[in-house]
Amino acid sequence: MTKLTSSLFGVAMVLLCANGMANTMKPHHKEAGLKCDSCHTTKPFDYVEMDQCLTCHQTPEKKTDYHGAPDKHDSPHYGPQLECENCHHEHEQSENYCNNCHEFDFKVP
Repeated sequence: MTKLTSSLFGVAMVLLCANGMANTMKPHHKEAGLKCDSCHTTKPFDYVEMDQCLTCHQTPEKKTDYHGAPDKHDSPHYGPQLECENCHHEHEQSENYCNNCHEFDFKVP
C-alpha cells in the first residue's frame, strides 16, 4: 500500500468511526461473538460479497405470505440472484429495496 493510499484509508476510517458506522454491528451478530474480521476477510477491509454471508446464513426458503408482495427472496425481476446487501445492511438501517419502485409493507431485519 502506498503512503498516500494508507493515509487516505486512515482518514476514511477516522471519518467512519466519527459517524459511528465503522463500529456498528447488528445486535444478533455481536451476541454471536462476531468481530469485524469475521466477515471482512481482506486487509484493508473491503465490501463483503454475498458468498461470505452464505458461509453462516442459508438462502431463505421460498415463502408466499408477504402481505401481498411476491416472495422477497425470489424477485420477479432478479430471481433469487439479488444481493443480500440490497436490503440487509450491517452497518446502517436495513431497507425494503423493492419499495424503490413498489409499496410493500414489510420490515427488513
